[in-house]
Amino acid sequence: MMNKKTLLALVAVAGLTGAGSAAQAQSFGSIGQNALSAATSSAKSGAAGMVGNMLPSLSSASTSNLTGILGYCVQNNVLSGASATSAGSVLNNLTQQQGVTSSSGYSAGQQGLLQTGDNQMFSLANLKGQLKTKLCNTVLSKAQSLL
Repeated sequence: MMNKKTLLALVAVAGLTGAGSAAQAQSFGSIGQNALSAATSSAKSGAAGMVGNMLPSLSSASTSNLTGILGYCVQNNVLSGASATSAGSVLNNLTQQQGVTSSSGYSAGQQGLLQTGDNQMFSLANLKGQLKTKLCNTVLSKAQSLL
């Protein structure tokens, strides 16, 4: 797995490469611009894929833990618009289920701790901006499938 410094270095190199190529692409006309556009798009999607792979899997999280995480996302205003409205409804339905709110997994989730298996936890406090939003949206999707 890539660490944060390696990821930042790759993003910086991709950015520098793209900036240097822009001047060269201008001298090649539309062929150069098309190639530059394709390369930039590829680099951006590659970086987005790497970032997405940094998020933990939800496969080991219990229903209670996912419900607690969803509560954390709602309480901390991580989701907005339709996602926030949907999350509130899903959260209400899941907390009505027997045993969900009395579980230690639920309590951990409310603190932003996701169960990742083998008694390991992933803290959402470590995530910023779009990564936290992406994980909360993924949790919302998974929670909706539990209803």
